[in-house]
Amino acid sequence: MRKSKVFILLLVLIFTLATQCKPKPDENSPENYNKETMLTNVANNYIIPAYLNYKNQTNTLNTLLSEFVAAPNTTNLTNCRSQLKETILAWQDVAMLEFGPAESISLRSQTNIYPADTVLINSNISSNSYDLQLPSNYDAKGLQTLDYLLHKPTISDIQLVDYYVNTTSAKTYLTTVSNEIKTNANSVYSDWQSTYGTAFINNNETTAQGSSVSILINALSLHFEAFVRKGKIGIPSGVFNGVSQQVLPEHVEGYYSGWSIEFAVREMQAISKLIKGEYYLSDENGEGLDDYLNFVEAKNGTDNLSVVIENTINNIITNLNTLSGSLSNNVSSNPTGVNLVYQSMQQLVPLIKVELTSNLGVLVSYQDNDGD
Repeated sequence: MRKSKVFILLLVLIFTLATQCKPKPDENSPENYNKETMLTNVANNYIIPAYLNYKNQTNTLNTLLSEFVAAPNTTNLTNCRSQLKETILAWQDVAMLEFGPAESISLRSQTNIYPADTVLINSNISSNSYDLQLPSNYDAKGLQTLDYLLHKPTISDIQLVDYYVNTTSAKTYLTTVSNEIKTNANSVYSDWQSTYGTAFINNNETTAQGSSVSILINALSLHFEAFVRKGKIGIPSGVFNGVSQQVLPEHVEGYYSGWSIEFAVREMQAISKLIKGEYYLSDENGEGLDDYLNFVEAKNGTDNLSVVIENTINNIITNLNTLSGSLSNNVSSNPTGVNLVYQSMQQLVPLIKVELTSNLGVLVSYQDNDGD
């Protein structure tokens, strides 16, 4: 009997020691964060309102272009130009969201390829025979095509108005391009509002590939690396032009209007809002990727990674705002200033692509062929 009691006591002691030695679950594991709360805030308070604003801006642009086509004059031309700027600014707020409904129709490629192929645009207008749904016409439509058509270089506003008065096929092309932009914007917003928003929020179990967290972060990282750092600044400044490093001023966004810097600033502000979980229509702050990083205690050196990312974005915006005039002029006349912007953008790439992803357990699922 005594031996049995001793044996039982030994079993209890062994179990107790084993339990005490077993590693405690990591309370700050990425999987323990309330991802549903973050995704709900990002979807309902940033993404859907941003798409709604973009949709509304494209609708207004379409209306004003219709008025210009019906009555070409300098007043209507000015109205169209002003609204085009507002529309492209609104585009910056959703450009990094190339997943779900946007990815299914290649929204970015259909909306904002630059430089616009002016030879193809003019050829389409001359022939009055084209299919803008074909990928081969992607760089002859969208917002940058309108930038060209509403700011044709080397001619005055009066001459431009006369061109549209006398060229029916040009007016038709304006209308066709604008209608496509409007249709695509309405389609993506409608999908988010009706079904995809809920599906996006509900896909919150993990951060594995295919989850909403992974999709969101990969889209953000790819867009910044390839279409902001490289597309907006790197290519025009010559960084990606081989050994020659020859600048390509005509490759900037908004080349004909000269609004490139404002677009880049707006893009960085949008990226900041998305990361911080700020509401699209206000500075109210909900759960965002920064809160997720803080939850897992992500660090860059001794500093919170979320703070380092925010400070780096603010530095990019500061460097952009030091440039005056158009970006196309700056890449030639102020290469030092433009390179400062590029280098500050380059600093953000590993913070998002390497440190943010690794701390949140997200696999980078896109390929970078830049070699950097």
